[in-house]
Amino acid sequence: MDTKADAGRLPLEAIRPNHGGLQKALKSRSVRAFIGLAAFFAFWQAVTGLGIVDGFLLPSPVGVAQALWELALDGSLWVHLGASLQRVAIGFLLACIVGLVLGLICGWWRTVSDYVRPVVEALRPIPPLAWIPITILWFGLGDAASYFLVFLGAVFPAFVATYTAVRGLDRNQMNAALCLGAKPWQLFTDVLIPASLPIILPGLRIALGVGWMCVVTAELIAAQTGLGYLIQQSRMLFQINNVVAGMVTIGLVGFAMSAILERIERRVNAWAPSERS
Repeated sequence: MDTKADAGRLPLEAIRPNHGGLQKALKSRSVRAFIGLAAFFAFWQAVTGLGIVDGFLLPSPVGVAQALWELALDGSLWVHLGASLQRVAIGFLLACIVGLVLGLICGWWRTVSDYVRPVVEALRPIPPLAWIPITILWFGLGDAASYFLVFLGAVFPAFVATYTAVRGLDRNQMNAALCLGAKPWQLFTDVLIPASLPIILPGLRIALGVGWMCVVTAELIAAQTGLGYLIQQSRMLFQINNVVAGMVTIGLVGFAMSAILERIERRVNAWAPSERS
């Protein structure tokens, strides 16, 4: 046996390319999200840069980024963004209070559900856009109208998620808690709420997304500030770059809000089977 030749040989692992770092990076959700967004914007730039789509009809990402920069420098972007965030925060908070409380009550007491659910199911299919004329009559052109429209868009997903979670609760858990001497309030705080959160929290995330869309829709018609108002005014002035800049801002802010709620959801529901790695 040629020991000298064997000693001169390198282990297979030493000569094999090390792709461990790349594979580890690709497993990161943040890296994959960045790659997906980068590919989207690259495709957008290619479509507009090659003249496949008229630049006036669809500005390039570079033009939109320049418009965003100018809006940020003069402060108008932050004014409109702050107004939209305030409206969606208040409307969403009201929707959470009403939707969660009503969903818990209807899910726990079937008799109350028999009275309330038909009303909810009759109102739920009506799109918030259809409420705009009567909302303007009730609240005028101002923040109150936007609060109401966000509330209408978010309250029904919150209610349905909460009601479904409570009605789908495993009664064996309740019976086990009662056998262990749990008080009524302990059933609510230690069994009902923790067992319902895996369904309620995704419902609230959906509700926030719907509320964010509703506030922008309301601002297109019934507001004097906000991202929707910015888009409407830019459209009237044929400032298409600003129109798309407002749309990009809406998408990025909505993405950020959803990501924040998803991170909270994963922290709160870390014990759930769906969150186990």
